[in-house]
This record gives sequence, C-alpha cells and structure tokens, in this order.
Amino acid sequence: MTSTAPIRPLNVGNVVSAAISLYRTNFKTYTGLGAKAILWYLVPVYGWARSLMIMGQIGRMGFKELNREPEQPPEALRQVEPKLWSFLGVAFLVGMIGFGVSIATSIASTIALFPIMALSFLGDVGAVLGGLLNVVIQLAAFAVQLWFQARFWLYDLFIAVETDEESVQSIGRSWQMTQGNAFRVQAVLVISYLIMLPLYLLTFSPLLLTIPFFGALASDNPDPVAGLVVLVAALAIFVLILLASIIAIPFFQAIKAVLYYDLRSRREGLDLTLGDRGTA
Repeated sequence: MTSTAPIRPLNVGNVVSAAISLYRTNFKTYTGLGAKAILWYLVPVYGWARSLMIMGQIGRMGFKELNREPEQPPEALRQVEPKLWSFLGVAFLVGMIGFGVSIATSIASTIALFPIMALSFLGDVGAVLGGLLNVVIQLAAFAVQLWFQARFWLYDLFIAVETDEESVQSIGRSWQMTQGNAFRVQAVLVISYLIMLPLYLLTFSPLLLTIPFFGALASDNPDPVAGLVVLVAALAIFVLILLASIIAIPFFQAIKAVLYYDLRSRREGLDLTLGDRGTA
C-alpha cells in the first residue's frame, strides 16, 4: 500500500494485506506495546484495565498512521490514559453480551439436536446423517457467535479514537458502524484466526514431548523425573503462550485499525494510505 495508490473501499484481502503491512512497518513498536499489555494482564483488575488500554493505544496509533496523522506512543498514551477504566468497563459489558449469546446458542443447539437423536434408530445411515446434521448445527452456532463478535469487535477503537465518545456508547457505535458489513468483518476475523493458528499450535509443541512421561506419572510409583519433565513442559507452554500473545495482539489491533478506518471511510470519505517506510 502506498500513498499514491489509495484503496477504498477495501475487500477482505485488502484489509488483511493492509494490516500486515501496517504491522510489519511498526513491528518493534507494536510488539513492545504488546509485551507491556501482556505483562500488565497478569495483574488483576488494574492490570487488566491497563492492558486493554494499551491494546486500544496500538489500535489508535494504527488508525492515525492510516489517516496520515501518525502519533508516537507517548502522545497516543496521553490520549487513551484518561479512559483507562472505560476500556475495562466496556470490555466487561461486551464479554457479558458474548456470554449471553453463547448461552442462547447452546440452548438453541441442544433443542435442535433432539429431533436428530431420533435418526439413530434408523441404523447406520441414520447415524451418519445425524452426525452430519450435528456438525452443521455446531457450525451454525459458531457462525452466530462469530457474527455477534464481529458486530461488537471494534468497541475499543471507538473509545481510543473518538475523544467525545461516551464509553458505553462505543458498543452502539460498533454495532452501527458494522451494520451491513458484519459478514465481511466475520470473514476478516476467520482469516486472522487462521493466520495466527499455527503460532498458537506451536506453543503446545512441548506437550507432545511429555506424552511418554504421562504413563510414568499414572503408575502406582510415580517417577519424580517424569513429574519434573511435565512441570518444565508446562512452564515452557506458558512462556510460549505469552510470546505468541505478544505477537498476536498487535496483529489483531492492526486488523481492527484497518477495519475501523475502512468503515469510517465508507461514511466519511476517507482514503486509506499507508506509506512504505520500510520495516522497523
């Protein structure tokens, strides 16, 4: 993406490509902030609020760069720090909405599965058909949850960028801004998750090395060496998850920044430009 080739509106591939370019250009800055966000998240309550605020800071910086108004981390921090508790409060509300949607879809899926259970009495063909229908219902439930996630996903960008925005109203703003674009945001979410999936699968690789030692732990006389190996593997997995999160958090915030910019450009006539400043 260059300043001489603005692209508006963006399709799914454009969003992901622009986010990768934005992330690559600011890799050191964004991952440094991502590390701070992860470390703060280990501290209950206040640390959670500060972690969410830093994520919003990354998203704000990404949007400002796309909008040709780049901000340095201290400047962006001054803008988002007064809203520290807003990030936590709205995240809690969005989490409760997501929890309610999850419960509702689970109940609906369970109800839908009752007629399918009768297919098991039709023999092998019925069992296979019932299994396929079960998969379809589970995928449909996942799609519904992902759709709601897409509608509320950008709430922190509204808090971080729109200084006059009331914190609770950011939920409504996210719902309004994604109106008519939810499926496109869903597609971006799915692609983003797939891009990060190998990274998170890699974090559990130490678990494969410990499988031979679980038998020694399950015996009547557990082997202390096996216990030590499993403990070291668990610590390694924990560290790898932290490192993976440091990489993934800025990536998802860059995705949010591009989506937020694109959705606003559709209504406010902004043009996406991302200068090629090289990798940081």
